[in-house]
Amino acid sequence: MPPPDENTVVDPTGTAWVVWLVIVGPGLLFATFACVRRAGPGELVVVVRHGRVVRARREGFIARVPFLQTFATVTAGPHVVPLVIRSRTADGVDVVAMADLTLEVQRVEPGVEHVPTATVVRVAEEAVGAAVAQVEVCSLVDDLAALESRWPSEVGRRLPDGTEVAALAVTEVEARLT
Repeated sequence: MPPPDENTVVDPTGTAWVVWLVIVGPGLLFATFACVRRAGPGELVVVVRHGRVVRARREGFIARVPFLQTFATVTAGPHVVPLVIRSRTADGVDVVAMADLTLEVQRVEPGVEHVPTATVVRVAEEAVGAAVAQVEVCSLVDDLAALESRWPSEVGRRLPDGTEVAALAVTEVEARLT
């Protein structure tokens, strides 16, 4: 029997499957779990690259390119976000108001800038604070129900496209009268 050719690759011990099982298999499994995410019920999973939305999914699996893209999860249904508003009324009274903002994400279009929930909360607090600054403290306390009905539209104008204000309820108002 002639000796084997130098260019022929033969595993004389028969252990090549161990390399695949121990090294390559877990690496592929890790890459799969790091690059694929499943959208749960009531969630919207967004793939973001350089601050822009690449794609979004409400159900099923969604993939990303590792190190270039990230996942962001957004609650798709209505969810309540607490607000703490510090402002000064038109007559110079410092006011701290606490409110419950009910947001609903309708859609997220690819190509738009991704706005995190913390930024949405800050924008909503600024919008309500600006509205509080336009009224006097007696109007704020006496006509709170009438003002609450106007504020969702003012807040909604400043929020990103696809995010809508379902309700805004002021739960507490503290005025520092000195």
